[in-house]
Amino acid sequence: MTSTYPARARPDAGWQAPNVSSRADSGQPEHAARSGRLAGPIAVTAALGLMLVAAAFTASRMGHASASWPDRCYWLGQAMIVGPAALALVSRRLTEAGTVAILLTVTVAEYLAKVCYSPLLFSYPDEMEHWRSTVNLLHSGRLFGVNYVLPISPHYPGLEEVTASLASITGLSVYDAGLIVASAAHVLFIGLLYLIFRRMSGSWWIAGLAALIYCSNPNLTEFDSMFAYQTLAVAFLAVTVLAAWHVTAGRERRAGWMAVAVIGLLATVITHHVTSYVLAATLALVAVACACARQRSAAVRAAVLAAVATGAVVCWLRLAAPQTMSYLMPEAQSLLANVRGLLDGGHSAAPSASAGPPGDVLLSGLTVLVLSAILPVGFWYVWRRFRSNPWTVAMAVGAACWYGVVVVRLVAADGSELAGRASTFVFIPLGYIAALAVAQFGRPGRSRRWLISGLLPAIVVLVLLNGMANGWPPYWERLPGPYQVAGFERSVEPAEIDTAQWALRTLGPGNRFAADFGSYTVLGSYGDQNPVLNDAFLYTSPRFSKAAAQQVQAAAIRYVLVDLRMARELPASGQYFPGLDPGAGHYTHPLSIAGLVKFSRIRGVSRIYDSGDIVIYDLWGSRYYAP
Repeated sequence: MTSTYPARARPDAGWQAPNVSSRADSGQPEHAARSGRLAGPIAVTAALGLMLVAAAFTASRMGHASASWPDRCYWLGQAMIVGPAALALVSRRLTEAGTVAILLTVTVAEYLAKVCYSPLLFSYPDEMEHWRSTVNLLHSGRLFGVNYVLPISPHYPGLEEVTASLASITGLSVYDAGLIVASAAHVLFIGLLYLIFRRMSGSWWIAGLAALIYCSNPNLTEFDSMFAYQTLAVAFLAVTVLAAWHVTAGRERRAGWMAVAVIGLLATVITHHVTSYVLAATLALVAVACACARQRSAAVRAAVLAAVATGAVVCWLRLAAPQTMSYLMPEAQSLLANVRGLLDGGHSAAPSASAGPPGDVLLSGLTVLVLSAILPVGFWYVWRRFRSNPWTVAMAVGAACWYGVVVVRLVAADGSELAGRASTFVFIPLGYIAALAVAQFGRPGRSRRWLISGLLPAIVVLVLLNGMANGWPPYWERLPGPYQVAGFERSVEPAEIDTAQWALRTLGPGNRFAADFGSYTVLGSYGDQNPVLNDAFLYTSPRFSKAAAQQVQAAAIRYVLVDLRMARELPASGQYFPGLDPGAGHYTHPLSIAGLVKFSRIRGVSRIYDSGDIVIYDLWGSRYYAP
């Protein structure tokens, strides 16, 4: 069977990455032994670094969060995990087995660091949302149930199906089964990325370097390894892309790889909305690149896959998840409004979250400058050497989206969050093109030894640490610690969980609750309640008016949870209430205590729970409440 690539451009035609010495590629025994000697100490160093990270988390959780040494311990541990690995990969002293071993060491160590943040239960909001969907599936035995905490989740049940099946077969808890599924998907994703880069470049060195650069994606170590539907979906995306490469560029078993690609893309479609859209766009881009390279048979096969993916997305939207557009539309409208405002000479809305400590801001700025400067070198190399290779050209086009991500981050309201979500996908081509650029910088030569031995590892480590500094959790929750009002992970404490579980035991599941931002997800997951959005009107006024009563009736709110700490502290996240909070990003002082305790003065309202800081009111007996 004839390959669709010309000999010069075809990735599997024996092309060796520049800067890979002949001894490294020859697989000589002494080089393999040296590679093994490197991998062992790096794994031990990463394990010690993981212990330091876990110690920092434990110390912060035990009341030392205000001290500086846990933070320093955390960063020393992270440097021990990524620093030696980056130095080894850039130095070209590894065989392929050593490269894969070190890449997996970093991946597993960072995942375990994420688990150490909350080792006994789900505390990340996204994980609790999907935990609720999984529990609903286990209890009802039916797909497409109702999840008020994340309404779109039941319509993309891939993650919940896999987790519920594992829990049912093994008897494991949802938490344990979820950790297994998320960890397997996360490691599989990085491993598949390496294989994709390996196929395209023909070099294990560039593949390992590209995968390591991808690990600097700010969302990878936490957000993209959570028990959340995107974590599993990106693994399916990688399976599909690898299979699509074999279908279009490989020479053997194309029918089998086509079947794998179709199964992978269907699994992606039913698991996560945005990932399926990116996959369909990627396959379409590859088809166009193949057509432009006059590789007709490859273009036809890629176009068939793109058509199947698009058709599957449309069918799923129409038949199973018609709510998706209304779920995604507000973010899209906000982004378009900001872009339109800039084009008209106006100003975009200010981000709602703080930019972070100066050190994080500096690290972020340096990383943006480095990546923005290094990509043109990769583009030039693609043009000079691989412009007839459609997959590499498609990667270059995808990497160019990085500059759009930078613009979004600078101009859009909540631009950091939008850019972070996009980086999950943009960093795939960016990592590959950046690795090609690093290969050019690192070509052998006496004048460049200082660059190879010093500057390049420093650049890679800087980019990796930026992903940890400016990813998730936000800087004010980087270490676990005391309760924070209206936060994320640090709003999930024993008192909040006890309150939610009391509500489940005493009131039963599925009650309509009003709650603050921090308690919203806890009630919806551990409490199995149905909290409502846009409930700020209940807390910000000192009186319970008839207009408020009408809104309560319209939303069918039966219970109101009041956290009195909202009168003592500003919201860590910038907003006190879930959904639309009119004061989000503009609070300069805590809420008035009068607006929080007014329910005690309303005739017929019962205070059914009081822990001191947390109070639950039952509105049933109020003359303003009509069930």
